[in-house]
Amino acid sequence: MKEHLQQVQKSLLELTTIKKGLEKDLDDVKDKAELAREQAQTAVDIEKEKLARAALEKKADLNERITILKTEIEKIESKIEVIKSNKNTLTEQIKKLETKKKELTFINKSADAQLEVKEIITGASSDITDLNGQIQRAEEKIRKKEARLSAIDELVADGELTNDLNSKDDIDKSLSQIQRDSKIEEELANLRSKKTGDV
Repeated sequence: MKEHLQQVQKSLLELTTIKKGLEKDLDDVKDKAELAREQAQTAVDIEKEKLARAALEKKADLNERITILKTEIEKIESKIEVIKSNKNTLTEQIKKLETKKKELTFINKSADAQLEVKEIITGASSDITDLNGQIQRAEEKIRKKEARLSAIDELVADGELTNDLNSKDDIDKSLSQIQRDSKIEEELANLRSKKTGDV
């Protein structure tokens, strides 16, 4: 319809251009007819009847041309009015269709939104299925991590794994060992002295 509207506008421009050309021709012919009248008057004034007759005949021919031009212009104006009316009607139809299209687009989007909500509520949505799957996978990962943490804690408690973060450097280990050995020797000496005292 928009293409048809463009064609109508093109026709309107062409006819208006033709009309303007005819109106210019009409003005020119009117000027010539007025000149012929003046020439006839001048010829009469100087008593040149033959010349005056020729000027009046020319004026008559020009008046006939004026009548034809006016008729042609009227016909074109009539066509232009019809085209303008058709153009206005077509423009209104296009506006109505565009408005209807917008309404349908809005209704369609609204229906999509309502459908999506109902699918989510009823669990029929593929998005919900995907989301449930993601939640299940996340829960499974958490369970595996919790089991691994529990296993590490158990192995550390059994002495099978050491806690590297709490481990001491070699100097600390050596000092601790010396202190431990010293205490053991001290306790051993006490036990010996007790035994000797008993004997």
